[in-house]
Amino acid sequence: MQVFFSIFWWIYFCIFYSGFPLLCILIYFISKNKNLQQTVKQKIYPLLPVAYAFVSSCFWILILYTGRINFVIERIASLAPSMLAILYGLSALLFWLPAFRQNIKLSFLHSLPLFLLAPLNMLLNSLRHKVVHHDYISTLFRIYTAGFLIYIIAILFLLLLRWIMLRVFPYSQQHKNEQRIL
Repeated sequence: MQVFFSIFWWIYFCIFYSGFPLLCILIYFISKNKNLQQTVKQKIYPLLPVAYAFVSSCFWILILYTGRINFVIERIASLAPSMLAILYGLSALLFWLPAFRQNIKLSFLHSLPLFLLAPLNMLLNSLRHKVVHHDYISTLFRIYTAGFLIYIIAILFLLLLRWIMLRVFPYSQQHKNEQRIL
């Protein structure tokens, strides 16, 4: 039963952390469109590191809420590579800090090792067993699709939250615009 929970924990971990590079690449290609370039750079680019921190926070809140943190500490984090991956995943919470969230490239580069975690694991298993299972590729696409959808939902949620905040506190935005002009 513990092996079953370990596998699902790693699948959730990969899902929550693997979609960010895909989102960044999509946003980059969308920003190449002349009609959308200004909107994307003003509204979506600043939200990318925040979305990364938000989804990471949601993952750890889910783990805490389900009461699986003891299982993670005792069973999954008992090996050094797993502990490093978990600590590296926790470091994504640093993108809540203004100093880290200013650099979109830093959040993209931070997410790349976690993006590559699933295919590298599948590659190592294939090399170890000398067999490539046909369902590895479909599983990898499912993980990436689920992760990508989570980040799309996170960006939409953050855009909605920004829109609501601008409607509730319109004078704070006007004050910021006045400061930019001065």
